[in-house]
Amino acid sequence: MASSQSRVTFVAIVLIAVACTNDAGSPAPEATAPPDAFAPTPTIGGLPGTTLAPTTTIPDERVVLQRVDPVSLEPMTAFEPIPMGDHMWNSKISSDGRYLAATVNQDDTGSSELRLVDLQSWAPRASWPESGDLIVHVDESGNVYYISYRSGPEFRIAWAGGTQSSLVVSLPLHYSVWGAERATDGDFILYGVKPAEPGSGNPEQVFVATIDVDNDGALAEIPLPGVSIGTVDPVSQGPWASYLYNVPSFTWDPMASRLLVAHADEDVVSAVDPVRGEVVEHTIAGTVDLEWGSRRLSAISPDGRLLYIATTAVELIEDDDDWSVRTSPSGIKAIDTTTWQMVVRTDEPISMIWVSPNGGVLGSGYSTEESETVFLEESTGLYLIDPSDLSVRVHYPPESPNQFWGPLSFTESGSIAYASTWVDSPRLHALELASGEILSTAEGTEMLEMIGPVGVLANNR
Repeated sequence: MASSQSRVTFVAIVLIAVACTNDAGSPAPEATAPPDAFAPTPTIGGLPGTTLAPTTTIPDERVVLQRVDPVSLEPMTAFEPIPMGDHMWNSKISSDGRYLAATVNQDDTGSSELRLVDLQSWAPRASWPESGDLIVHVDESGNVYYISYRSGPEFRIAWAGGTQSSLVVSLPLHYSVWGAERATDGDFILYGVKPAEPGSGNPEQVFVATIDVDNDGALAEIPLPGVSIGTVDPVSQGPWASYLYNVPSFTWDPMASRLLVAHADEDVVSAVDPVRGEVVEHTIAGTVDLEWGSRRLSAISPDGRLLYIATTAVELIEDDDDWSVRTSPSGIKAIDTTTWQMVVRTDEPISMIWVSPNGGVLGSGYSTEESETVFLEESTGLYLIDPSDLSVRVHYPPESPNQFWGPLSFTESGSIAYASTWVDSPRLHALELASGEILSTAEGTEMLEMIGPVGVLANNR
């Protein structure tokens, strides 16, 4: 258990990362799903389980990519596994679904490299001896845009036809980048945290910046002074002070080409125009601010009409002898992004949210209790949500208190969700959104991640 600001920053980064949405690629062929066998009760227990037999055809590297059937999750034997190091993370696919880029690591050397796979020809295409710490974009030629912290934060391009990358721009040394998106053909927007200005009373603040690749990587920062992040100013500076903190959410709206920032200390959404550099704050009517801070996660509907904001509330519990800080999943609000009115809300214990390409909504939640001597956490399970009124269609209860969910990905059509979880070992459930049925379950040893839009599974052999 830790109580330092570094732990706060780590948790915040994890929370924001969970909220990111996969790029949509070309679909893998979808098998016909079974008919609706959905039971009348809204709670499903006893998830079906089958073990995915690991491949033994690759003798050296432990992680491989496999083409799998989108319903059964069984490997397609016509496609040989593609080795991807001993560890693989930060995968990204091109918008047409042809290319996949990821960072891999080798246990024997401890080195990292950036790799590109051509999914159309099902073969490795290129590799670069450096780490893509945050892969931002893969274009339709296979060029990879990424952020590296190799010698300070840098925005770079790895060219598909070569073995070297090019520096676009060196970022300020104090930038900690949480996420980035391509805003236009030549413009990128990135966001995260940096040290606060001297005298502000806060250790850090958010930043949003743009990079113009066509203009020698010109970097321009867009001020967001109204967005609070980090520790809340408590009534008294007790030992709990560093536990009381705010984390806003950042959601890219591709339909309107804008970044939506949901404030944590008030019900306000800042809409950032990366081209004009303008920020407009929208106050959300009909909601209540939280005294001790909150952590937001958000996602947007495919048509850009609704912004879903999930909240974790922070509460200080204090008596004469002891104290603790509790966090509780506090539900979801659906916000109309034209009128900025709250359309509907639910108080179900949900603090994380995912939205499928066809508008389906899934959520999960967990609560914590922390003090100087105690750290407890408990999952509330996974929820399939009706997007029309945010009612719970199906609740998948946790098998253990520390069973948490994520990441999630979807088929290109959005009909099937692939929900990752961990119960003693990694599991992956293929969940049909129309019926709420778990179609199949794969189990692994260390890594098990589905890149849903292209029907590719990364797992240990």
